[in-house]
Amino acid sequence: MPSIRHILRPFFLTVLGLGCLLPNFANAQSSVKTKPGITAQDLTERLAILASDSLEGRLSGERGAEMAARYIASEFKRLGLQTLDTDGYLQHFAFAQRLDTSTVVHFKSTNVVGFLPGSDPTLKNEVVVVGAHYDHLGFGGPYALDPKVHAIHYGADDNASGTAGVLELAEFFSAHPRMLRRSTVFILFSGEEEGLFGSKHYTDNPLIPLNRTRAMINMDMIGRMQADSGLIVEGIGSTPVWRSFMTNLNTPKLFNLHLKEEGLGPSDHLNFYTNKIPVLFFFTGYHPDYHRSTDTKEKINYPGEVKVLELVSRVLVETSNSTDPLPFTQAKEDTTKKAKSWRVWVGGVPDYGYEGEGVRISFITEHSPAEKAGLKKDDVIVGFAGQKIKNIYDYTDALSKHKPEEVVQVEITRGKVNLIIPLTLGSRSESH
Repeated sequence: MPSIRHILRPFFLTVLGLGCLLPNFANAQSSVKTKPGITAQDLTERLAILASDSLEGRLSGERGAEMAARYIASEFKRLGLQTLDTDGYLQHFAFAQRLDTSTVVHFKSTNVVGFLPGSDPTLKNEVVVVGAHYDHLGFGGPYALDPKVHAIHYGADDNASGTAGVLELAEFFSAHPRMLRRSTVFILFSGEEEGLFGSKHYTDNPLIPLNRTRAMINMDMIGRMQADSGLIVEGIGSTPVWRSFMTNLNTPKLFNLHLKEEGLGPSDHLNFYTNKIPVLFFFTGYHPDYHRSTDTKEKINYPGEVKVLELVSRVLVETSNSTDPLPFTQAKEDTTKKAKSWRVWVGGVPDYGYEGEGVRISFITEHSPAEKAGLKKDDVIVGFAGQKIKNIYDYTDALSKHKPEEVVQVEITRGKVNLIIPLTLGSRSESH
């Protein structure tokens, strides 16, 4: 995801037993039509499975996530994708997290990997990775933005929408394999919410060498397309080719594209980018249900997601078939980023589709310092405690210089009006 995830939460781990896997999805699978094609009905049926009560929020390593992995693997098998690992489509991994100064917890989870051979003998040894994470927050916990709510956090947009998208693309291209000259690796990652552990495991233990991986396309939260907003695509600066690809493939115009240079956004593409592989990250934006139990399947814009997947499929075909070089470059924005840590919380979530100067607020978290101070949706932060704010990096830099309970002056534009609003900073621990 874009770097707002670092603003909203630190890494955490909720530890529960793995539990036994509950079979089986035979009845649910039979409802997904066998005729290949990307349709709103297909996505509706897949989201009904992935964002169901039975999967219990798909927390990494828990029963619900393992059930989701088995469902995805069974779909890959039904579609005729090849396996690459010794345990079929399942790539198991372990990760550890430090809960406090004396407690380290070890956890296990599973990536799901399917392989579609390319149609061109001269290019099929190269691969394009298409991925998304399938895990979410289970019944809530410290990552949740409604931490006092003990209920299934369905994660319909985050990220059942991206998971369903990968499955739909796998279904379509497995029925039309000659459309892709290079081979395709479809991966659904776990451990993303805890810190991108599944994709880190894959890039550390690739099932096809990374020097044969031409590009990685990632989808995370692609289910909330709004009529008045655009589609955010990050990673444009990871190769000189992407910008022309996106411009040409968006014709006739499907979206108002917000093309972002950076490749360091904290979703699974980051681990490919840091291995010098060109990446693209598709994202429809944050919303008030993000990391809450209210992120449910009824709120997905299914026709909008079909359009997103149409564009992604065009990108995949172009990337898979192009004979032009796709050299890796480090995005200019990433060379100037500095790792910042901060302890304060504001509660106004930035709008990553905004292309003007400053940081526009996409929504205000309830009971947050921003709400108490009177900040509103669509306010644009242009100054913070005397520091000029031109972009999200200026904003996070400003946050790092202050402490909870400090009163700072926040300069905003609201429509055509400039305002300076005093705001009492909260603690990041309050936001979880």
